[in-house]
Amino acid sequence: MTDNNLTCKGKTYVLDTSAILSGKFNLSEGNFLISRNVINEIKLGKVSRLLSMSISSLRVVTPSSKMVQAVKAAAKETGDLQELSDTDIGLIAIALETKSTLVTDDFAMENVANFLGIEFAGADLKKIGYKITWGYRCTGCGQRFSEYSDVCPVCGHKLKRFAKKYKAI
Repeated sequence: MTDNNLTCKGKTYVLDTSAILSGKFNLSEGNFLISRNVINEIKLGKVSRLLSMSISSLRVVTPSSKMVQAVKAAAKETGDLQELSDTDIGLIAIALETKSTLVTDDFAMENVANFLGIEFAGADLKKIGYKITWGYRCTGCGQRFSEYSDVCPVCGHKLKRFAKKYKAI
């Protein structure tokens, strides 16, 4: 992490872009972590100005490469890897590394966080209620695969993600 003085006293929250856009958080009060990528995602409008006014109370953190790799491995196992952006992976890695609560409305992020034992909360929507294991089905021949690929190795059609297993959490 680039912020070597980071200590998590009390409850610390890692906010994704949806959490900031929800407007439910007073960004000048609280213990919030964000990544540089979140700042880059919010470039225009009132929210950008709000974010720039609150930036001194937000801690911008970069996760270690070890945590990023752990998140990628977990996301590959759950079948969510191709659904996650670099920003998403980084935020999950920050939450894992700092033992913070991840705040997001992204179900793929919540699913990976749950798999890794990270506490998470929905920003505006109801949080995910199931641990989901994804599979992939060819839109042409119907063949099923456990690993993601852009195209079916059998017939060349696109693969579509489907939930192959649900477990209540």
